[in-house]
Order: sequence, then C-alpha cells, then structure tokens
Amino acid sequence: MTESNPFAILGDPLDIARAERATEIAWSYVEAGIPSPERDRQRMRMVYVVVSLAIERADEPTDLAHRAIRRFQERQLRR
Repeated sequence: MTESNPFAILGDPLDIARAERATEIAWSYVEAGIPSPERDRQRMRMVYVVVSLAIERADEPTDLAHRAIRRFQERQLRR
C-alpha cells in the first residue's frame, strides 16, 4: 500500500518545498507537547494544516509555520 503525499496537491515544486519546510518548523515547535502515542497522527494533522494554509496563499516557510502552529493549537483546544 502506498502512502499518499498531501503536499502533491500544491503542484509547484517551490510551493511543495516551502510547505515541507514549514511543516518541519511547525512540528519541531509542537512535537514535545504531543504524547508519544499520538505523534504520528498529530504530525499528519499538522501536514494537512500546513497544506490547507499553503493553498490559501504562498508564504515564506517561517510565516507559514507560525500560521500553522496557531491553527493547529486552536483546533487542539476545541477538543
């Protein structure tokens, strides 16, 4: 079974690279606060948060990461 690549929807290689870097930055910020059993699922959730924000507008990776962290944490608080 092959795993889908959520970044592929962005199409442009530069947009994909920005989103991948933003995911790395954002995840490194929140990872320590995520319980170990939840990390894989929550990392994938972060990927989808970043991709959804990257579709809206192309930011630099750090700006995109900051927006993704805010969105990720907002949704986490609602649970």
